[in-house]
Amino acid sequence: MRFTKLSLAALMASAVLLTACQSQPSTTLSFSPAAPVAQFNAANQNAVLNVVTRDVRAQPEISSYVYNEGLLKLSANPSVAQLFDQVMKQDLNAKGFRIAGTPAESNTNVLVNVTDFYAKVEQGNLRHKISTKIQVNVQVQGAKGQFTKNISGTRTQEGAFSVSNADIQKVLTQTLSEVVQSIYRDQEIPAAINKYAY
Repeated sequence: MRFTKLSLAALMASAVLLTACQSQPSTTLSFSPAAPVAQFNAANQNAVLNVVTRDVRAQPEISSYVYNEGLLKLSANPSVAQLFDQVMKQDLNAKGFRIAGTPAESNTNVLVNVTDFYAKVEQGNLRHKISTKIQVNVQVQGAKGQFTKNISGTRTQEGAFSVSNADIQKVLTQTLSEVVQSIYRDQEIPAAINKYAY
């Protein structure tokens, strides 16, 4: 009987110590979108593009949630602006457009403004809900005119118990993949570049 009480006390003490020793999760989520598989179009070689990508979101974090009674704010790696700069340049390059080394070498500007990239987390005792929204605004500015297009994706996922970085990463990655594939499939932006460039 005494051995059982000591074992129970030792088990409880070790549980408390393990809980106290838990490390805080990382505050960075990493993303690596798939490469484009567009058909190279040599006719697009006449357009030389200056691609400028900006993060114009209201807040710098991509999500936040309560962890150990504190607010844990998450950021993206690479940054949201770097992520979409890479996506747009790879896509336009794969479609046959040339990317200028300097703005002076270009005949068309492509401005990419990231307006949303966030996972809203709602937490309860037994359930959580993650709602994501990613939106980019793409503007083509050429000598003959301008064109603007918004590309966005949303997703919601519910789960049991508390939320984790892995849960948020999963839903944001799915939403990002949806938006990136929309960019890769888009033909309006290439058409606008050719229409307004020269």
